[in-house]
Amino acid sequence: MIDVRSREVAVPFLQSLIQVDTCNPPGNEHRLALLLQAYLRGEGLESRVITVEQGRSNLEAVVAGGGGRKLMFCGHLDTVSPWTAEAGKYPPHGAVIEGGRMYGRGTSDMKGGLAAMLLAAVSLKQEGIRLGGDLIFLATAGEEVDSCGARHYVEQHSLGELGGLVIAEPTGSRVAVGHKGALWLRITLHGRSAHGSMPHLGLNAVEGMMEFIALIKRHALEWQAHDPVLGSSSLSVNSITGGVQTNVIADRCSIDVDIRTVPPLLHAELLAEITAKLDGMQQLNAGFRYEVEELLDRSVVYTDPGEELIRTALVLAGSEDKAAVQGVSYYTDASVLHNHGKLPVLIYGPGDPKLAHQPDEWIDIEAYLDSISFYRELAVRFLGVAVD
Repeated sequence: MIDVRSREVAVPFLQSLIQVDTCNPPGNEHRLALLLQAYLRGEGLESRVITVEQGRSNLEAVVAGGGGRKLMFCGHLDTVSPWTAEAGKYPPHGAVIEGGRMYGRGTSDMKGGLAAMLLAAVSLKQEGIRLGGDLIFLATAGEEVDSCGARHYVEQHSLGELGGLVIAEPTGSRVAVGHKGALWLRITLHGRSAHGSMPHLGLNAVEGMMEFIALIKRHALEWQAHDPVLGSSSLSVNSITGGVQTNVIADRCSIDVDIRTVPPLLHAELLAEITAKLDGMQQLNAGFRYEVEELLDRSVVYTDPGEELIRTALVLAGSEDKAAVQGVSYYTDASVLHNHGKLPVLIYGPGDPKLAHQPDEWIDIEAYLDSISFYRELAVRFLGVAVD
């Protein structure tokens, strides 16, 4: 029997994942969930494919242990859209190997980490190692857009049974203990149209929005916060639409705002402050109306470096220094799965986070292979081995 951690098995396995297009939208994660299920069945492990939406599924497999605490390994099945032929050298789903790297959409973010976690679980089964508690492998749909898979899991399961959560997002094989929160808002300002030659008869929503953008950017400086691990909060306006043509006063303008938060900032308080600023504009310009839509609300994730899960990971990563931990700039499914901050979370993956969403995304094959052993040993040390 060939060790699933070997290059002969692990590299072609990751290639098979990359070759399945799960770009989101639309996702189509169901096809990859079925591929993983077939592989697990061939290795003697049962799993469940759970429908989230049409063509979209999670996959859950449990490596049963001795009844102690439980550990979850989690990664997402979907990727962002592929790069164009003009933007990159390699085909997005070709899984081409060159110079010790594998190229393809999702190699780094995060099919590399997903594959490594699954193979780590399979290796325990292959070697007949019975852990002291259950190891749960969860592959989710939709993380790149709305975390629909993680949210579906939370609706069906109690997170209180878990003792730890490991997310395989790319960290450059470094130990990360959390990430910033994310609040995305779509703000629409309604004014009154008029002929472009008679602007005094209208109420220009585009000009009103310009004033509001300047207002909230100034306000963001007042509530800016900094965390030594997670970094600094931020606010950016990344999309704007409004008006119909050059000679018509714009009666509508919308912006999308991306707010990233760190403690002690609270999303509900920030939303209330932004709404208050809009109320103030409305009082000065009685004709304006506004709407605020929450596009996304992801909480901050942070785990104390003194937690056993983090201490164990640091030892395996070659450092027992708690100062070696970091935060990541992106959000993850952990913001849905961390049980309102009660669950210790480790974010660790072999990919380079700078390559996520980039053309010619790649993963270092040696780092990928090393991560399989990392996840396996983490499960053994955190859960222990059952004594029959």
